[in-house]
Amino acid sequence: MDAVEVYTNLAKVNYTAYVHYVHQGKWIPTRMGKYITQEIQEFIEEDTGHPYDILIIHCPPQHGKSMSVTETLPSYYLGRNPTHRVIEISYSEDFAKLFGRRNKSKIKDYGEELFDISLASSPNSATEFELSNNVGGMISRGVLSGVTGRPANLMIIDDPVKSSQEANSQAYRDSVFNEWTMSFKTRLAAGAKVILIMTRWHEDDLAGRIMETEE
Repeated sequence: MDAVEVYTNLAKVNYTAYVHYVHQGKWIPTRMGKYITQEIQEFIEEDTGHPYDILIIHCPPQHGKSMSVTETLPSYYLGRNPTHRVIEISYSEDFAKLFGRRNKSKIKDYGEELFDISLASSPNSATEFELSNNVGGMISRGVLSGVTGRPANLMIIDDPVKSSQEANSQAYRDSVFNEWTMSFKTRLAAGAKVILIMTRWHEDDLAGRIMETEE
């Protein structure tokens, strides 16, 4: 077995190796990047017996957190759990499409090679796609556009606030938290994993409120 085959096999079971493999050198394995990917793997694989678990990642912009998680994790997660569902939520529909498209592309390019999964012919868009088993799949939505449909086994909320102006708006913070309580949480399947990624502009943001109200 040569080195390439060894690394390919590692990418099937090790999330850090997977991120490095599918980005073909564009993802730089910094100390923080590797720490995040290792924590992510432990988080999604641990069976805590809780109704759902929440992991919050907050750091400044331009630290690669979206590439390390939102652009990549859904494709790996579906490869490892092809009957599960993923919901990704971003502050805008444009970013939701971007993250959906990039995960769909990874499944198209690496799904059969690494996990023996492929995309269904329909639905097959940037905002909603399914695997060929017609069970597993991913939905991407803007934070205030509402989330409907099937329950999520994995939910990723990536930067629900785009600027300090929004963060300083009481009305906007209330709207985002209302979406969490009235919409997002209602979609969680038993034992679901929730990952909230955000730059924190305000103590009373979604991360702050979740830390106050959730166990």
